[in-house]
Amino acid sequence: MKKRKILVRFDDICPTMNYTEFQKALTVIEKYDIKPLLGIIPNCQDPELQIEAPHEDFWDFMRQLQCKGFSLAMHGYLHKYDNLNRGIVNMGFKSEFSGHSYKEQYRRIKEGKQILSVHGIETDIFFAPAHSYDVNTLKALSANGFRYVSDGMSAKMMCREGIICVPCRSTGCPKIKGKGHYTAVFHAHEWVRPDKKEGYNQLVNLCRNYNREIVNFQSYIDRPLGSTSIQMLDEIAYVNYVRYLKPKLSRIKHSIFK
Repeated sequence: MKKRKILVRFDDICPTMNYTEFQKALTVIEKYDIKPLLGIIPNCQDPELQIEAPHEDFWDFMRQLQCKGFSLAMHGYLHKYDNLNRGIVNMGFKSEFSGHSYKEQYRRIKEGKQILSVHGIETDIFFAPAHSYDVNTLKALSANGFRYVSDGMSAKMMCREGIICVPCRSTGCPKIKGKGHYTAVFHAHEWVRPDKKEGYNQLVNLCRNYNREIVNFQSYIDRPLGSTSIQMLDEIAYVNYVRYLKPKLSRIKHSIFK
């Protein structure tokens, strides 16, 4: 068993995404034979992701990538934030799922999965926009046949409400330090922004330096589950650290060294 496993994940995959930037990512991925996890938005209504005219071959393209060994996940439903509920792990205040009733979340998840199915894509992996999900999300996912959520802040994977939560403590490309499991999250369409252009170089460096440790989703989750009660406590501690203590420490450090 590898002492370190890295999963490469791409969010916001949809028919109107920036294909130029995504193709740049594919060039790097294919060079190193990387099999990433792609988060597909079933019915994207996010104005910020209406970048190109809808590509008619999008769904064929996704099925082709799946045949090549890419893992496909459902990434939300419309990718529209309609409340300010943080949910279990979100650092910000925006959500498409968390904060809504079980009935409403069940509807959104069911309709999103049906859209994917109509286009020949079956998946049991999910992750919500902005990491915003709650217990009702997990229950609704389980009721709709999902098994995994690529999200959470626990140290180990855990099963909660019938869903295996696969930790994703990074909101971007993490610093690879020691042994363990790392999820590197990329948003290729953001690379055109001056403050986000480094994301492409991070992908290149990650694949070049760690390609032997980058695995597909099935290999990434091939590890024991942790105790749910212990991992929930670990997650609460980590979330509170990032939400409240870390910003205070950062301000103190800044005031000392400014």
